[in-house]
Amino acid sequence: MTEAWLNIPERSSLFWLRAITWIALRLGRGVAWLLLYPITAYFLLFANRTGAASQAYLRRILGREPGFAERFRHYHTFACTLLDRVYVLAGQDRRLDIRVHGLELLERRARSGRGCILVGAHLGSFEIIRAVGRVRGGFKIKALMHGERTPLIAGLYRRLNPALHEDIVDMGNPSSLLGLDGHIAGGGWVALLGDRALHGDKRVLCDFLGAPAYFPQAPVLLGQILQAPLLLFVCLHRGWGRYEVYFETLTEAPPGLPRGERETAVRDIMQRYAGRLEHYCRLAPYNWFNFHDFWRIED
Repeated sequence: MTEAWLNIPERSSLFWLRAITWIALRLGRGVAWLLLYPITAYFLLFANRTGAASQAYLRRILGREPGFAERFRHYHTFACTLLDRVYVLAGQDRRLDIRVHGLELLERRARSGRGCILVGAHLGSFEIIRAVGRVRGGFKIKALMHGERTPLIAGLYRRLNPALHEDIVDMGNPSSLLGLDGHIAGGGWVALLGDRALHGDKRVLCDFLGAPAYFPQAPVLLGQILQAPLLLFVCLHRGWGRYEVYFETLTEAPPGLPRGERETAVRDIMQRYAGRLEHYCRLAPYNWFNFHDFWRIED
């Protein structure tokens, strides 16, 4: 995996983003949902680079060459999650049907008074975790992210809910870890994505969908620093406004280890993550939204 995904230009128009957001919030989800069809067709026909990545992924998960309808469905599922994100950020997530599996794991952590690290993926909707936190009753979530690579979309979402963006921490900032230990000690959650790494980051090769691919070491190293358990979470889109959220324990707080043993321990944990990610990809094959050459290994 390379930093190439950082260089993929945003192909959005601010006018149309605002228009569909206005339609979604004022005319209803049904009208906005109909508009997703021509939008999906446009991106499927003209986004050659991400289209090739989509096709490569579908070839692996389906075990054959995907047809046009399957490639359309992949893009359309992504568009649906972006539309539903509008409702989450606007505080209207009650429009969505969200079912949670493994909530008892979070409740057990909450009773302990100490928070945990949630390791998500570009699978389904990362933002749904915010709705879960709000419904669950005030769980405080800080999301670690690699800056803003889609500034138009990010700016639109920020205007919808400025308060939520106050809890986004830029991983590229050297001071990004400051305060996270206090956040965890106070029972807060720290959420980050475990399936995308930058060239130059500490990475580890794991088997994923039949071939090796780079995964970041950051989730495990953060767990070691903060002495916090790692929980996997995925939010699968299951159709018209329906989501299934899964929580699983990946590991208790990773112990500090000598350098020689550390890499093996990190790889074991991230391979467990990759294995569970593959399981959920097979469960909902059109939910994987890593639209770049994920299996490229350049060094």
